[in-house]
Amino acid sequence: MNKRNLLLIAGGVWVVVGIFLIFRGAHLYELAVSEQHSTQSAIVFSGFMGLVIGAVKGRFVLSRTARKNIARIENLVAPLKIHHVFSKPFYAFIAGMMLLGFLLRYLNGYLGGYVVVAAIYCGIGMALLVSSLVYWRTAPVTAGKKGQ
Repeated sequence: MNKRNLLLIAGGVWVVVGIFLIFRGAHLYELAVSEQHSTQSAIVFSGFMGLVIGAVKGRFVLSRTARKNIARIENLVAPLKIHHVFSKPFYAFIAGMMLLGFLLRYLNGYLGGYVVVAAIYCGIGMALLVSSLVYWRTAPVTAGKKGQ
């Protein structure tokens, strides 16, 4: 395992999770229509706002998190293992985000329904996709350094 591979894996994880969350959000919009009788205009507005806010969050918030992770990876010393992709506290953060996702779906009725929860899912997914670009731009730079 080398640093370039860790960067590519980290970016790949963010892309896969981002796409998953957007698809999950789309499914929640289907539930909003079938179970909560949401209007098409509410869904379009919610989806648009979720994606736009997510893109902004990805550009200005999560991209900083990605850059910190890149710096952490670049400062790692061999031997590198797959679990070094993210820091130990970040794994706990991921578990917390998953728990929050379950709670959002379970408590959707108190939060404005599936339309709101779907926007959150799509927004976080878009933020991950946008901020993953930081990994893709960085990984080729470290590719030329042998043994890292």
